[in-house]
Amino acid sequence: MSFLKLIGYDRHGEVTEVATTLNKGRLNTYGVTLAALGFNAPAWVAASSMSVLYSLVGHAAPLALLVAYFFPMLILAFCLVRLVREAPSAAGVFTYVERFLHPGMGTVLGWTYTVMAATVAPMTAVIGAEYIQALFPALGGDIQARVIGTVLMLIFFAVSLRGIELTAKVAGIFLVFEILVVSGLGLCGIFDPQVHNLSFGDLYSVKAAGGWGALGGGLLFGLWMLANFDSAINYIEEAKVPIRTVQRSLLLVLSLAFVIYSLAAVGWQYAVPVDKLAQIVEDGNGGPIAAIANVYLPHSLAWIAIFVVITSSCAGMQISINSGARTMYRMSAEGHLPGMFGKTNQFKVPFISIASVVAFGIVLVWLKPLAKIIFYYDAVTITLVLSYAAMLAAAVRLFWMKHSAGVASMLSILPVFSILVILYVGYSAGMSPGDPGDMYDAWYIGVAVVAIGTVLAFMKRKPGASVSHEALSSNAVPGDVE
Repeated sequence: MSFLKLIGYDRHGEVTEVATTLNKGRLNTYGVTLAALGFNAPAWVAASSMSVLYSLVGHAAPLALLVAYFFPMLILAFCLVRLVREAPSAAGVFTYVERFLHPGMGTVLGWTYTVMAATVAPMTAVIGAEYIQALFPALGGDIQARVIGTVLMLIFFAVSLRGIELTAKVAGIFLVFEILVVSGLGLCGIFDPQVHNLSFGDLYSVKAAGGWGALGGGLLFGLWMLANFDSAINYIEEAKVPIRTVQRSLLLVLSLAFVIYSLAAVGWQYAVPVDKLAQIVEDGNGGPIAAIANVYLPHSLAWIAIFVVITSSCAGMQISINSGARTMYRMSAEGHLPGMFGKTNQFKVPFISIASVVAFGIVLVWLKPLAKIIFYYDAVTITLVLSYAAMLAAAVRLFWMKHSAGVASMLSILPVFSILVILYVGYSAGMSPGDPGDMYDAWYIGVAVVAIGTVLAFMKRKPGASVSHEALSSNAVPGDVE
């Protein structure tokens, strides 16, 4: 059996549509890739995380990204390629866990992923507001920041209601700016270095990182920076060639994010000494991006470093709104949430689900402003950990359902180790306080999310789902049994 067949890659586009009441056939691979990469939001993630990564592993920041990319993220990507073929659905983790593990667990994990996406939206709104205030100092102030965050949420609520095509186009426009700046500044450092005593070998040296133990701390941020590539799955029901489009997009988004961050992690060190980059506090001034921009751009263009973080935040916001809403839509269609969350408007958008995510986001903007940013990091990290571990477990179960014991054992080795690594990341997040009062907050948030999901799982399943589970699964092409 060929590798492509083994992972279930839909090479010839055999599946041309999946059962849905969303707007079919609107997005190609380019559109889905842009939408999902918008969720990854390279500029604001680099602005907020790169200094921390440098502080943890120093020159070896590119090595931490390399390790995170190949293990466990690429393993997860190949597992998702197979899962997408077997169960095409806009609510990936919900559908995979429901079909291959347990329906009740599907509800819990679908809810977990929804909370993750719904938390990213206000998180990006808060960050976007901070940078808008930095760009326009007259707008400064805590209440003003909340107002700006609310306005941003409402603007992209309106965009989202107009359909997925507009959402993808807006994300594409934003991404042009941030990718050019983040990776372009990295290339400037590589081709016009200002730091001349830096050995390229140190960038990928475990010894330079302080040993494997120190590199483990960098792995937490490496996973964080590469995460959310799986949001491509949320648009499968609106893709032109659903399975093949999303399978390609999953690998493209993960690989593009890795290349963008690697260029930055390498090139920025050649522009500014790494010890200085590690001490930069991200406070709305562009963080390390601004420090590199000041080296290569004239003073009149210094605003670009702040501007790209704003556009990046907005891209992440609108995609997170849509990702959470599409998970709610599919859960509603399968009877795990009330039927109203599956209703669509004239643009075939699940408008009540989108409105719910936005309303939740606005509440958090006011309750958890920038001073509480650690809450967002904890909530997103722990819910991503739970979602990713569950999807890997569903893939392992699928392997044993579709293949002989020998083949299933071989295919399960790396996913099982990936689960352990991801769970370790969750443990590390729970043990990493922003200040002493924040210790274990990630664990508490995880327990609360799972508890609420469990309550939902025990509630009576709603009859009369708009798209049946049987109709959904009938579009998948079963894998060969060996």
